[in-house]
Amino acid sequence: MIVSLRLADKPVLVVGSGREAVYRSEMLSLNGAKVRLVSTAKRSPELQLCGANFSFQKRLRTRDLKGVFLVIATDRDSATNEWLAKKSRKFGFLLNTLDERQTSTFYNVAVRRVSPDVQIAVSTDGSSPAFASRLSTRLANQVDQRDLEVLQAFKSNRDRLKAIGQSTFDFDWNELEYQVRRGNHHIGEVVDSFQNKNQASSGMAAALVQSDEDIWPITPFTNNLLRNRSSKNSS
Repeated sequence: MIVSLRLADKPVLVVGSGREAVYRSEMLSLNGAKVRLVSTAKRSPELQLCGANFSFQKRLRTRDLKGVFLVIATDRDSATNEWLAKKSRKFGFLLNTLDERQTSTFYNVAVRRVSPDVQIAVSTDGSSPAFASRLSTRLANQVDQRDLEVLQAFKSNRDRLKAIGQSTFDFDWNELEYQVRRGNHHIGEVVDSFQNKNQASSGMAAALVQSDEDIWPITPFTNNLLRNRSSKNSS
């Protein structure tokens, strides 16, 4: 299961001295976290620009871990990672030790943001971050403007359903996506029909396709669903 952490104003500790520590610190800071880097490396101007709070120590201390929400160790030092794993169980912070899966409490995912509301995330459970990165990039490049139009329709109709006290679980989202991709600008009718119990019992009241050639290939499941509905309407 992939989750997205809310890091705004969360205290985060990065343990490392290489370029990866710099990168992780910068990304965490850009996501709103209060980052502290424990490192023996020289002070980095890139890190200063991202607004993080940095301290440079030759040794990681137990007191550095108290009250921390998340710790990321980037040096792949087994002894340090084992020590951090024990402390994570004691203090309850999340821990990621990159390639050492046995000491991590979670795995990093490859994330690509394609719009303010959409991120593509891929995980291999730590087995191959490089593959996850490449696959997430490829998937993100496949998202087009029509996909974002579907998203806006879903958001709008979710709000309408909540306003009338209807369950979003029972709503026919496949039908709504189909209508948007056909260019139907009266998608509000799909929600209006959902309010009508007689119409809801037989599906959404929006127009259905009359031939196989008109069926937009959303998924194999959706295709079968629409074909069945079309057959029922014809009979």
